[in-house]
Amino acid sequence: MTEINYIIDCLEKTPAILNNLLNQIPKELFKIRRIKNKWCIHEQVCHLVDAQSILMERFKKFETEENPLIKSYNPPVRRSEDHYFKMNMNDELNKFPNLRKEMVEMLGAFDVSYWNRKGRHEIFSPYNTQILLTHSLNVDYAHLFSIEQLGLTKSEFEDDIITIP
Repeated sequence: MTEINYIIDCLEKTPAILNNLLNQIPKELFKIRRIKNKWCIHEQVCHLVDAQSILMERFKKFETEENPLIKSYNPPVRRSEDHYFKMNMNDELNKFPNLRKEMVEMLGAFDVSYWNRKGRHEIFSPYNTQILLTHSLNVDYAHLFSIEQLGLTKSEFEDDIITIP
C-alpha cells in the first residue's frame, strides 16, 4: 500500500506544481499554438482540469462494477478544435485544487482490496486500479512536461518541442 499512498501524495501536489510552472512562463505565450495541430499552454491546462471528472468516473466504475470496461478518451475527436481554447483558464485553475482534493480523498478512502481490482481497457492490457492510478499521475506529468516545453523552449529550438495533443 506504500506505493499507492506515494502516488496519491504526488497527485495531491499537482495543482501547486502546475501553478509554480505557470508563474515561470510569460503569460503572452499561454494562447500561442507553437506547434501545428497541437494544443497551446492554455488548452493543456484546461484539458488537465477538465479530465478530472473522467478520471474520477473511472475510479468510481471500478468501485461499482466487476471487471469494468474503460473506454479510451481522445479529446480532439470528442471536442471541437477550439473547445479548450475558448474556456477561461483562470476559472479552470481555480477549480483544480478542489477537484484534485476530492479525488485524493476518494482514493485515500478505498480499502486495500480496491487496489487489486481488475478491469478492461479499449487500448491498454492488462488494466486494473493500480494502472489507472499510475496513469492518472502520468497524465499530470505529461501535461506538465508539455506546458514546460511550450512555455520555456527558445524559439530557435521550436522544432524540438515535445508535446501531447
